[in-house]
Formats: sequence, C-alpha cells, structure tokens
Amino acid sequence: MSLPGARDKLFPMTTLPAPRPKSRMGCLTQLLLVFLVCGALAIGFFALVSPWSFYMGGRFHPIPYWQGSGRIHSNSGGGDYALYVWFWPDSGRLRGLVYVTGNARLCTPRGEKFNLTFGGNFDKPAGVDLNGQRVGFYMHNQSAARRVLGKDLRPELELRGKWSNPDMVLDDNGSIARNFGADGKLFESVARRPYMGEVSPVTLHEGKGDFDAACAAASQNSHH
Repeated sequence: MSLPGARDKLFPMTTLPAPRPKSRMGCLTQLLLVFLVCGALAIGFFALVSPWSFYMGGRFHPIPYWQGSGRIHSNSGGGDYALYVWFWPDSGRLRGLVYVTGNARLCTPRGEKFNLTFGGNFDKPAGVDLNGQRVGFYMHNQSAARRVLGKDLRPELELRGKWSNPDMVLDDNGSIARNFGADGKLFESVARRPYMGEVSPVTLHEGKGDFDAACAAASQNSHH
C-alpha cells in the first residue's frame, strides 16, 4: 500500500516550457530582407546588361523604368484618345536591339478604357544616351477572356518615332483609324479595313500627366 504522495515523489511531474509564439515582426523582417535582396539583384542585373534603362528620358533614375502619357487626335477615329504607357527593359532579350516590355491604358472619345500589353524596341544606344534613337512599340488588348474565347486582341496599336528627351515624338502608324470608327467605337472586324489610313501624331510626355483627367472628361462627354 502506497502512501499518499509517494508516487509523486518517486515520479515528479515535469512541466514543459510553453512554446513561444512566433514573432510576426520577425517573419515580416525576413520577407522584407528577401524582397530587398531580390530587388538589388534585379537592379544589378539591369545595370550590367542594360545600363541605358537607368537614363530613359535623358536623366538618371535609380529604377530602370519609364512612364509617359499623351493624346492622339484622329479625325477618322472620332476625336481624342488618351494614352498612358509604362515600361522597363525586357531582361529576356539579350540581342542587338534594345527591347522593353510593360503595359498601357487607352481611353477613347466614347469613354471606353482598354488595358493593353506593351512591348517594343529601339536602336541600341552608344553608351547610355537614347536621345534621337528610333523607337517602335506595339500594344494589344490584354483581356484574358478574349484569349480564352480565341478572339482577336484588338485594339492593336503601333507607335513609331524617336526619343526627344525627356519625351518621345511619335505617330500611330495609322493604327487608331484601323481599329476605331468615326464614332470612336472599336470595329467588330478589321479584315476589310485598309492597313494604312490616317496617321495621327502623338507626343508622350514623361510622367502620367493629365491622363486620369482626360479619361474622366471623355467618360462624362460620352454620357451627354
């Protein structure tokens, strides 16, 4: 017969330390460090293979990125179109020409808005100076639904011209008139449309500019 408490003395209970709660701040710090390291590696890579990308527009900026906006007036296309583009070097293109990739937004005179995939190239600069270099860009609808349904990716726009720091002086190579009617509405099909119609000039000024205001104005006018 055992005495009360004898078992506890022979086999004392061991109290395990409570697990420490994971520090949210520690996880966030680690994620931030990973992000900063990846960003530094990416910037270092661009500095090595595309140093010109830090001087787009004629001045140094620490991130290899450029944005610009402007208006395209087309009589054949029904009025003024607001365009905003932003792009960076295409790291997968290590060939002779200078390639870029990015996105764009287009607002029509009807107030319709299109999100576009942006890409293109320009002549390889001597050093980092892009001023006067010829450029060629293309844009097309980035709608995933249109891709799934196998539809074309209109509007498909083109821009041709050159850098004139800090801006780009371009024209649309007839692409607004090819994609939009005199009412500013996107054509159902361009199969019978002439490839080259009215060519409309456009200057993309560095920065976003009045793009949002131009879109809002076009949307209000379309409802009157």
